[in-house]
Amino acid sequence: MSEEDAFKMLKFLMFDMGLRKQYRPDMIILQIQMYQLSRLLHDYHRDLYSHLEEHEIGPSLYAAPWFLTMFASQFPLGFVARVFDMIFLQGSEVIFKVALSLLGSHKPLILQHENLETIVDFIKNTLPNLGLVQMEKTINQVFEMDISKQLQAYEVEYHVLQDELIDSSPLSDNQRMDKLEKTNSSLRKQNLDLLEELQVANGKIQSLEATIEILMANENKLKQTALALELERSALLQTVEELQKKAAELGSGDPAPGKPELTEDD
Repeated sequence: MSEEDAFKMLKFLMFDMGLRKQYRPDMIILQIQMYQLSRLLHDYHRDLYSHLEEHEIGPSLYAAPWFLTMFASQFPLGFVARVFDMIFLQGSEVIFKVALSLLGSHKPLILQHENLETIVDFIKNTLPNLGLVQMEKTINQVFEMDISKQLQAYEVEYHVLQDELIDSSPLSDNQRMDKLEKTNSSLRKQNLDLLEELQVANGKIQSLEATIEILMANENKLKQTALALELERSALLQTVEELQKKAAELGSGDPAPGKPELTEDD
């Protein structure tokens, strides 16, 4: 891509796809993503989840770079390109699908390791060395998965757990003020996020409206062209009929008077 097109694509990823949220200083979105991935592991690969929990290995120990770099920090460039293709097609939830598929397909090998260091080392260094067959298997699994509803439910669940954790401990006045300020700050951020989404949606609506106007204008032109062609066709058919009549008359008519017929002697 040219520099300008690459910048437009980056802007599309950050704002339209919503990836910008996970790079904010508080990293709240990344924390939520790690919780969501942990819950997905619990649902789809319970034995692997239990094995990692037993050794106190949370997703943030190995999956944070996957999410922050779209797997580009550790995986082959060809695989990363395929991941980006799927992100453009399905959105950011592809990152969860790819992570879940990679962990699930390597589950037997991960379960063989019995301590934190070897497990993390395997996931960080050995797992990314995908062969072509393994890569295609992962891509195919991504297209078969549908986890959008689960991701939404787990995000809500994360916030509820955080609120319960705060409410369960006695707070001083200063702590209450801090909590209210954090809540207020969070609401302001949500407002800004919604405003950004609204602006993006308005931009898309305006673009679609302009496209509709162009299509309607083209449709009218095509209708006029079709009408003109139909009139021309009718005129041509009428001309053909007249010519056929004249040809028939000439073919069946007698010789013109005053002109003698030619004989063999002549």
